[in-house]
Amino acid sequence: AVQPPSVGAAPNGAQWRFGIPRVLNMYSTAPFFRTYLEVLGVRPKNIVFSDPSSEEMFAEGGKYGSVDPCYPSKVAQAHFHQLFFHKHVKTPLDVIFFPILTTGPSFVTDAIDYTSCPIVAGTPDVMKAAFTKEQDYFATRGITYMAPAFSFTEPTLLRRAMFEAFRDELGITEDESDFAVTEGLGALERFDEELQAKGKAILDQVEYDNKIAILVVGRPYHLDPGLHHNIPDEFQVLGYPILSIRSIPKDEEWLRRFYKEGEDVLSIGDVWPENYSANSAQKVWAVKFAARHPNVAILDLSSFKCGHDAPTYGIIDSIVSSSGLPSVSLHDIDANKPGGSIKIRVKTYAHSLKLRQEHLEDVASRRDQLERRIDEKRLELLQMKQAQLAQHRRADLQLERQINELVEKVKNYRTEAVENPEEGLSEAVSKSLIRLGRKNKDGNIVRV
Repeated sequence: AVQPPSVGAAPNGAQWRFGIPRVLNMYSTAPFFRTYLEVLGVRPKNIVFSDPSSEEMFAEGGKYGSVDPCYPSKVAQAHFHQLFFHKHVKTPLDVIFFPILTTGPSFVTDAIDYTSCPIVAGTPDVMKAAFTKEQDYFATRGITYMAPAFSFTEPTLLRRAMFEAFRDELGITEDESDFAVTEGLGALERFDEELQAKGKAILDQVEYDNKIAILVVGRPYHLDPGLHHNIPDEFQVLGYPILSIRSIPKDEEWLRRFYKEGEDVLSIGDVWPENYSANSAQKVWAVKFAARHPNVAILDLSSFKCGHDAPTYGIIDSIVSSSGLPSVSLHDIDANKPGGSIKIRVKTYAHSLKLRQEHLEDVASRRDQLERRIDEKRLELLQMKQAQLAQHRRADLQLERQINELVEKVKNYRTEAVENPEEGLSEAVSKSLIRLGRKNKDGNIVRV
């Protein structure tokens, strides 16, 4: 049985100071590693992440050589530079931890494998070579470099590898390490659940308000402002809420209404049966979901010369063209600095989304009008029946109850002149706001 660490566990843990580059798959696994270290005694303040990427960071630290065209992996050297010349200088680091992830966590079912991109998986070794070739930046600063290999698809091997990686540095037993792994996986799961709850609130709200949310279809590192180049921010400023793949609810019961009966809601086998890449498969799944949700549009981001994204281009285009899904694809986004052209494309896409939103509002308005007319006609017929019964001095309690319910329902129909829910806000500002809420079983929205 897995036991929690003893009171005296990891005597060195509280003093050790870990530097972690905020890059690549750390965007999908950081809650796991951080929780693992904290459970084993490392103080939260001693787990130090580099800052989000920026042009200034890369200009200062991107000078240690890299022949790969992949900017997300190449920018890792700038993060190492910051850890060496800023974080370490401020408060000395004992370890720089940058694991090699051969497979990553994924929710997609029926995949051949869940591999990481080989460039991403190999970057920790590339960074070691870059910072030890001319001089050993680790040794001269008294820093231990840790780049162990882990697989998230094989929990038993993950537990063993974590113990072997940290047993000497933290002075822990295998049971203590196994317990920390369990806690780390639990933290990762809770983090996903929290994000999905927020995503569900946004989806419920845009559906209720007949608005559009934009789903960013990218890899985990596209959450980095320096890698998505603030493109999602441009849309958010225009009033479109932004969703990540991770924030889409994975609850099968919730997803069921968007899929055919008997269809696996987390599978992409129908469009990509030979999928093998964890993050690429998640991108395709996200597009499949968006194609089924009338209030979701996609923003497809891909970095320069991304080999693992390349097989998905045709699949995504096929889904988009067959479903009429509103989409914009921005590939090779960091090949140069196309700021002007990106802004033009943002405005063009925003105009298309506005037309789509107007269409949704028009459809919803006509649907509401039809429902109202049906209920009004039904009420009229029931009242006629009630009058006929009254002529014969008869009464029907069930009929009276139905009439009362319909009278109340007709009164409560939303009119076109909806009152502004936010006092003091202009009409233009109010329309651009997405007010979060959760949908109850009765269909009503409860604000959060």
